[in-house]
Amino acid sequence: MDRAERGRLVGLIKNSSPPLLPQPPRLPPEWERPKFSRPLTGIKAVLFDVYGTLFCSAAGDIGSTVKAACENAALEALAREYGLTGKEMTLYFREQAALIHGSMPVQYPEIRAEEIWTDFLRRREMAGGALCGEKGRELALRFELAVNPVYPMPGALEAISTLRDAGVVLGIISNAQFYTPLLFEAFFNAPPKKLGFSESLIIYSFEMGEAKPSPRLFETAASRLEELDIKAAECAFAGNDMLSDIYGAVNAGFKGVLFAGDSRSLRLREGDKRLKNHQPSLIIQNLIDLKLKLGL
Repeated sequence: MDRAERGRLVGLIKNSSPPLLPQPPRLPPEWERPKFSRPLTGIKAVLFDVYGTLFCSAAGDIGSTVKAACENAALEALAREYGLTGKEMTLYFREQAALIHGSMPVQYPEIRAEEIWTDFLRRREMAGGALCGEKGRELALRFELAVNPVYPMPGALEAISTLRDAGVVLGIISNAQFYTPLLFEAFFNAPPKKLGFSESLIIYSFEMGEAKPSPRLFETAASRLEELDIKAAECAFAGNDMLSDIYGAVNAGFKGVLFAGDSRSLRLREGDKRLKNHQPSLIIQNLIDLKLKLGL
């Protein structure tokens, strides 16, 4: 994507993202035990999830849809442009995503949303040639902003800045699409790399072709940390989902930090047998607590 298109998409995010505040959850008693609040030591790197952790997410995660998604005004207005209802547009995306997932030989496949919407436009003969990809990206972003509005989590930028200034190596492992990095530019006025995230440790599912909790994403991060002379046990991974985030992080040898700051995105996954022997090393409800809880 060229600079002009990037600027348009960043502007679209800014103009289509009303303030969104977290809804603090009430944790079950078993999640409030003292062992989950003890500070961690020896941490040299912190990797973050994006949706539901660094950014509030109305749907709780990328690619999800809130219960009333097909009733919201933004989605209905978008769908009308193509002679559809919000429900029809959402169903189309889900069906196409399922078809792609079924054709991929991995356990946790990831789509590229812009490819689905580019194909949608081609089928309707509404775009073609070199412009089709650009319009497909715009439609993918508009659809995501309609069904899943996002906004910075309180304390996110401060947490990033204080950890960076403390000399902590920063990274991202996120279920993401091409527009995910643009969130940082729209809300923080800089791409992740300029905010202090190590370029080699920015790992997005759409680039890997696999989504969390795929071991490949976390193993890739562990390998790249090793190249920086940082052991997996010296890395904390902060995310809001016990399966997608903590399960994958613990399996890779990281310290799992469960971010329990928003009831819409918190996923405890109680009853999931895969989590039987997986617990977070730390639970936080405010991102600005990270520096203190990591003993920095």
